[in-house]
Amino acid sequence: MEALDVVEAFLKDQDQEADRAETRRALMERLKQANEVAAGLQEKVARASLFLPSYDLRLGNETVCKLHEMITTSRHALSPPATFSFKSRRCPPAPLSALLHSIHGDTGSTSRQDHFQGDTRAGDIDAELCFIDREDQVLVKRAGEVGGRDFVLSRLRRCTIYICDTCGALRADRLEGCKVYVGPVRSVLAEKLERCEISVAAQQLRIHSAEACDFYVHTRSGPIIEHSKQLRFGRYNFQYAGCEKHLQGFGLDQDSDMWSRVEDFNWLRTQQSPNWKIIPPLEEENLVSGDLAPSRS
Repeated sequence: MEALDVVEAFLKDQDQEADRAETRRALMERLKQANEVAAGLQEKVARASLFLPSYDLRLGNETVCKLHEMITTSRHALSPPATFSFKSRRCPPAPLSALLHSIHGDTGSTSRQDHFQGDTRAGDIDAELCFIDREDQVLVKRAGEVGGRDFVLSRLRRCTIYICDTCGALRADRLEGCKVYVGPVRSVLAEKLERCEISVAAQQLRIHSAEACDFYVHTRSGPIIEHSKQLRFGRYNFQYAGCEKHLQGFGLDQDSDMWSRVEDFNWLRTQQSPNWKIIPPLEEENLVSGDLAPSRS
């Protein structure tokens, strides 16, 4: 009888152990799914680092790191790692810094002074959505010709550009002595600009390696500058028929002083950065009307 009790107890323990093992497998599978979700979030934060304000980027990084830590802690609690094993293990999630470096290798980063997004080849871009390799010209896009799509300005010298329409993302690179007037834009990346005057309303604005330029802007977050000098900022001064409706559609119709809250990523002191300043009222350019631009580019 005693032996039978021992066998029954053993079988009961085995059943309970099987139930616990099944539960562990189910929980490990859920943790695996959670880890995949965290990895996806990590990649999204990394890709958004080009335009996210510094506070939002730091908050996103910290949240993703904490999520990875919670998943790892839970996994170890369910299945403690062996102290020694010759078996191959899966690599732990790549550090966020490593993923950022990898993604920036694909999409471009403005974190280094000598970095450039890459050469713009006109053949790779819709001819209707770019102005490339022009000199001493007046270039115009009317309402409906861009229609919220991405637009590129590249290798322009002494040109005046009017984009009387909305853009998704605007990239401007290697502009010299140009005047650029643009309607509402989701995000702007401007790099390697010299002696330019830029007027744009944007949800996000990032400027890299610019010198001696004036920016007349309306933004939802503070403009970000890197590796730039002699920049000046003033209020948005461009208008055209339908501009107010476009601004409203992009959530940029409310008056804001964010245009003056410039963040210099190369200046960490509490004092004002010497690389930018506000345009004195007496030196501000007058309101510019896109309706007076030539009929065609």
